Amino acid sequence: MLTPEERQRIEDEEGKRIAEEQYRAEVRARLRQGAPSPEAQASSPPNGKRHSAVTLAIVLAGLMVVVVVVLSSRGKPVSADSAELTPHALGTPSAPSIRYVSATQQIASGQVVVPARGYVQYRIEIPQAAREAHVSGSFNASGGRGNDVAVALTSESEFVNWVNGHAARAYYATPGKETTDNFDVRLGPGTYVFGVSNRFGMLSNKYVFLNLNLSYQRLEAY
Repeated sequence: MLTPEERQRIEDEEGKRIAEEQYRAEVRARLRQGAPSPEAQASSPPNGKRHSAVTLAIVLAGLMVVVVVVLSSRGKPVSADSAELTPHALGTPSAPSIRYVSATQQIASGQVVVPARGYVQYRIEIPQAAREAHVSGSFNASGGRGNDVAVALTSESEFVNWVNGHAARAYYATPGKETTDNFDVRLGPGTYVFGVSNRFGMLSNKYVFLNLNLSYQRLEAY
């Protein structure tokens, strides 16, 4: 975008250019009619009061045209004749517009087998520019005596503690072994781990129907 000072300067220069063109057109018209140009009259020796008066009148008329056009151009937008002076024509790039749009990523869907004395894990990346990020979904476990598993959503560093049965800070966790549950956790940008554990199952695998999704708002230029 042009600053007010740059816009005013362009308007003044355009007004002067138009005034000069009008003045030249007037001089050419007088020459075609046989009258000498103001420059020729000003440079020739005086031939009497009549020639001096004509010369003075023409010069004053030209100056008045310039002044009137310049003054009338102040405060007005640049005319269509000066379209080449727009920021686009001057090569000034316009800043792109940006907006937030919804994005969804399916992390897991369907049945997963969690081996006895083992676990499965899913790494979740939330972009730095994302906002309103949510990890949501559900699980339903079957197999073994209790048809149950332990589930948690933690940071990378805390996941090691949790999966080994130690105290860990979690954004979501079942209070022990559960058969089914739903969850919806709001998170900030970063890296997270969603884990399903069957480390307490000594012999039986567990079959878990898992639905795990990431949704957030991302930046888009247009």
